[in-house]
Amino acid sequence: MKKYNYFLITCISILFSITTASAQDKVAKIALTFETVDSLHVCKAFVTSEGQPVVELPVKLSVKRLFTKLPIGDAIATDSTGVATFEFPNDIPSKDGKLTIFASIVEDENYMDTEVSGEVKWGQIVVSDNSNVDERSFSAGRDRAPIYFIAISLLIIGLIWGTLLYAVLQVFKIKRLGKLEEIKE
Repeated sequence: MKKYNYFLITCISILFSITTASAQDKVAKIALTFETVDSLHVCKAFVTSEGQPVVELPVKLSVKRLFTKLPIGDAIATDSTGVATFEFPNDIPSKDGKLTIFASIVEDENYMDTEVSGEVKWGQIVVSDNSNVDERSFSAGRDRAPIYFIAISLLIIGLIWGTLLYAVLQVFKIKRLGKLEEIKE
């Protein structure tokens, strides 16, 4: 029994040392600012911890999309004043021009994962052409499917059901013929 207690204590101490070795104990705060300078969009992330600017901390910038966040370039490290400056692209599409931008610190050894977001009107407005919505096409719903697709699918369904009906009728015909043979004998 002592052997198992020693093994259990060893496993628990190893797990405890692994969890405490990767613990991040410092909290960083991010402040986002947005500027437009000579038709160039600039996003600045000011990172502080305990009231002091954080130096050489990688900050990632991303934009909210439909299912996930779209990363904007690589992570940029903060300078001596704690600011990471990003040049934002002008060609990111949006329905109403509004984009939600995220600045985050992820997987740093010293600082906990932190994320902050801000909304800005830097998106390129996309106008969709819906002039062909009432036309029949391959990608339309069932009420706008091409006529020959509807006809072919109904023909295939009819042939399948016809074959099944024919097989059932043949079974009844065989049964009836068997009864006639019994009567003749």
